[in-house]
Amino acid sequence: MEFNNKKLTRTTTFIHYVISFLLAIFLIGLANRIIWDIDGEDKRPYISDFEIETDIKKYRVLKQSIRDSIEGKLDAQDEVQLSINLAQNTLDQQQASFKTWISTRTATQSSQVNKEIQRRNYILDSLRASLKTFKSEKILLQSSIDSFYAEETKYNDLIHEEESKARVLYLEADRAYNLQLFISRLLFVIPVLLLGIWMLVKKRRHSYWPLFRGFVFFAFYAFFIGLVPYLPSYGGYVRYTIGIIVSVLLGIYAIKHLKAFVKRKKEELQLSSLERSKKIKEEVAEKALENHMCPSCGKDYLINEIFQSGKSKNRSGSLKVTTYCRHCGLQLFKNCKTCDTKNYAHLPHCYSCGDQIITK
Repeated sequence: MEFNNKKLTRTTTFIHYVISFLLAIFLIGLANRIIWDIDGEDKRPYISDFEIETDIKKYRVLKQSIRDSIEGKLDAQDEVQLSINLAQNTLDQQQASFKTWISTRTATQSSQVNKEIQRRNYILDSLRASLKTFKSEKILLQSSIDSFYAEETKYNDLIHEEESKARVLYLEADRAYNLQLFISRLLFVIPVLLLGIWMLVKKRRHSYWPLFRGFVFFAFYAFFIGLVPYLPSYGGYVRYTIGIIVSVLLGIYAIKHLKAFVKRKKEELQLSSLERSKKIKEEVAEKALENHMCPSCGKDYLINEIFQSGKSKNRSGSLKVTTYCRHCGLQLFKNCKTCDTKNYAHLPHCYSCGDQIITK
């Protein structure tokens, strides 16, 4: 089977990234577990802890006593209403019976029996008196219930006021606890981030860079993503302020390094072609050849023979490969000293005879 260096490189790169991501995933899982466990539930404040500093308990006991009295009065009122209903039904029946009895005596033109009439009227008067008594009792009960309701409302207001006091104390304690918790998590994450930055700067050429890169992924995740849910809000001021600071720092870093890169490239282009050629690495040269670009200045070395411009490729005219870069003057192609075949000047061996081209 033919040895394929490009395929091997891609496979190696893929395996290295798999290793990095696997290590990062497990480190993230472990860190999330640690960050979560820093929050000790037994130490977290609850609003019930601060209610003992107020009179809520006393007012709740008094309110419950009034509520029990109201329930008792309501039950008594229900019983009185039943008595009223029973007395009213009895009175209605007696009145109907008396009316029928009177009409019967009148229809038969019999003589009235005064004693019977008096007895029946006495019964009706007694029923009316009982009904009136029951209604008066109901009115008194309702008045008492209304009084209890007013007192219950007063205690509800007092309880609400005390709950507000307890809530203020709780929010202050909760804010302080969350800030302390965030600082503890930050003290855990900051060394991880600093170590990740150090690895990113110092270990990129290390043979075990895939493992270091996995730790770098984890470090940046832990700080920029894992820590965000625990960041105190304070109405959004803290989060937006942190975002502004991070954006400014990243912007300064990017602008500074871009300027340094541009300056370095300009200085490199001031060197002779031979000196620039010696600094070109093989992987850079191979990538530049694939994209038909100069490995020094990055410009396209293909030109249109008619328009003398790489931008006119879609127009009529054949493309020509230039021996020298028309932008920076670097030699791109030269002939092999053994077989005189034209080769890319920055790859080590002739594709025709295999002899060495570059003698760096």
